[in-house]
Amino acid sequence: MIARRAALREAAARIDARTPAERDRFTDLVRVAAILTVLLGHWLVAVIVVEDGRLTTTQLLVVAPWTRWATWVMQVMPLFFVVGGRVNAWSLQRHRAEGRPTTMWVRRRSRRLLRPMLWLLAVWVPLVFVLRWIGLSEPVVERASEVAFMPLWFLVVYTVIILLAPVTWWLHRRAGWGVAVVATLLVASVDALTRAGVPVVGVVNHVLVFGLAHQVGYLWADDRVPAARRSMWMTVGGVLAALLLVHGVDYPVSMVGVEGPTRSNAVPPSLALVALTAAQVGLLLAVRRRCEAWLHASEVVWAAVATIGATIITIFLWHMSALVAVASLTHLTGWWPRVVAAGPEWWALRPVWVLLCTAFLVPLVLVFRGAERVGPPAPGGPLVTASGVVATTGGLYLILEGGLYAAERALRVPVAALALVLLGSALLGVTGSGARDTGPG
Repeated sequence: MIARRAALREAAARIDARTPAERDRFTDLVRVAAILTVLLGHWLVAVIVVEDGRLTTTQLLVVAPWTRWATWVMQVMPLFFVVGGRVNAWSLQRHRAEGRPTTMWVRRRSRRLLRPMLWLLAVWVPLVFVLRWIGLSEPVVERASEVAFMPLWFLVVYTVIILLAPVTWWLHRRAGWGVAVVATLLVASVDALTRAGVPVVGVVNHVLVFGLAHQVGYLWADDRVPAARRSMWMTVGGVLAALLLVHGVDYPVSMVGVEGPTRSNAVPPSLALVALTAAQVGLLLAVRRRCEAWLHASEVVWAAVATIGATIITIFLWHMSALVAVASLTHLTGWWPRVVAAGPEWWALRPVWVLLCTAFLVPLVLVFRGAERVGPPAPGGPLVTASGVVATTGGLYLILEGGLYAAERALRVPVAALALVLLGSALLGVTGSGARDTGPG
């Protein structure tokens, strides 16, 4: 045991020594903490019931509505976009300073983001047929693949934001906080149209709300955010604004999607989520200095953050597949105790559930983590790059909307959507080979 601890400390010291002095460790910590919080939230809210041999799923948010208030803490995906904007600002400036074309930057970021997704497709497309062959019913296979592919929404939104980054950065350099103000007004306008019953328009808020968080990252990169002493006013203001929207303007409580006809502030994203983002950013700025000192003082803590951060997209993409595997091997086999959802016994078993999901996720990450270590893609012009993003995100959106597996389809899987994803990936250079790149990009 002593020898193992010494080896771990030595490994941590090597990681710490290899880290460039200019690396913003706090940004890495926020990114890792945000994704791990989302994972934990997804695993905790899953309610799985087996009745008459049939597996059905729902959410804790539906079974116990009081838990929707907890989403004000667990909904931290906007923070991933905030730190993404901060990192992308530095990366884009460095790329331009080196005299390289902007489209190459878009292609490189897209390649690192989308390449792990191809492995998810490569596994799940044949897997749905295998699951049917071994006897799982079509509704179970449909639901399993739907749950496993939930994380793809993030790729759709973030890839679009990467494509728009050169434009949004240009706007930031000229208007600063003005861009955030205009985006907030646009979010409120889309909210009004959605609440008035206008269809489809709410989809726009996925780009507006998370794009606004990305703009805040630009402001942070330029040190144009409140200092730690004043940042807590952002938190207070954000919380008060969210409470006003919920209690005064009849916005829903939940900050994440809720199954069924129940409204939420995430599907589509709403002004309440913008308020929550402001509150969370203010809190981050307040604790930043202490966290940075901690990360520099503890080699072990930084090594853990750096190691997890190097595979963060892989972890996020596969965490729901791990949940599906655990649900299948425990509930369908009858091994998991039959308890009342959200009852005392159910809560007592949640730590065991999370540990099992973690145990299944770790080997998946070890197998597929190499997809994030890629080199630069082949060159491509603006039209090819934009077409690649449109085709890839369009195909992924169709898969999310229609499901990976559907019994009513002739071939069961969405061939046209999958073809769009592959075409877009090829246009972006995601599918090509290249020398590995382990730098921050």
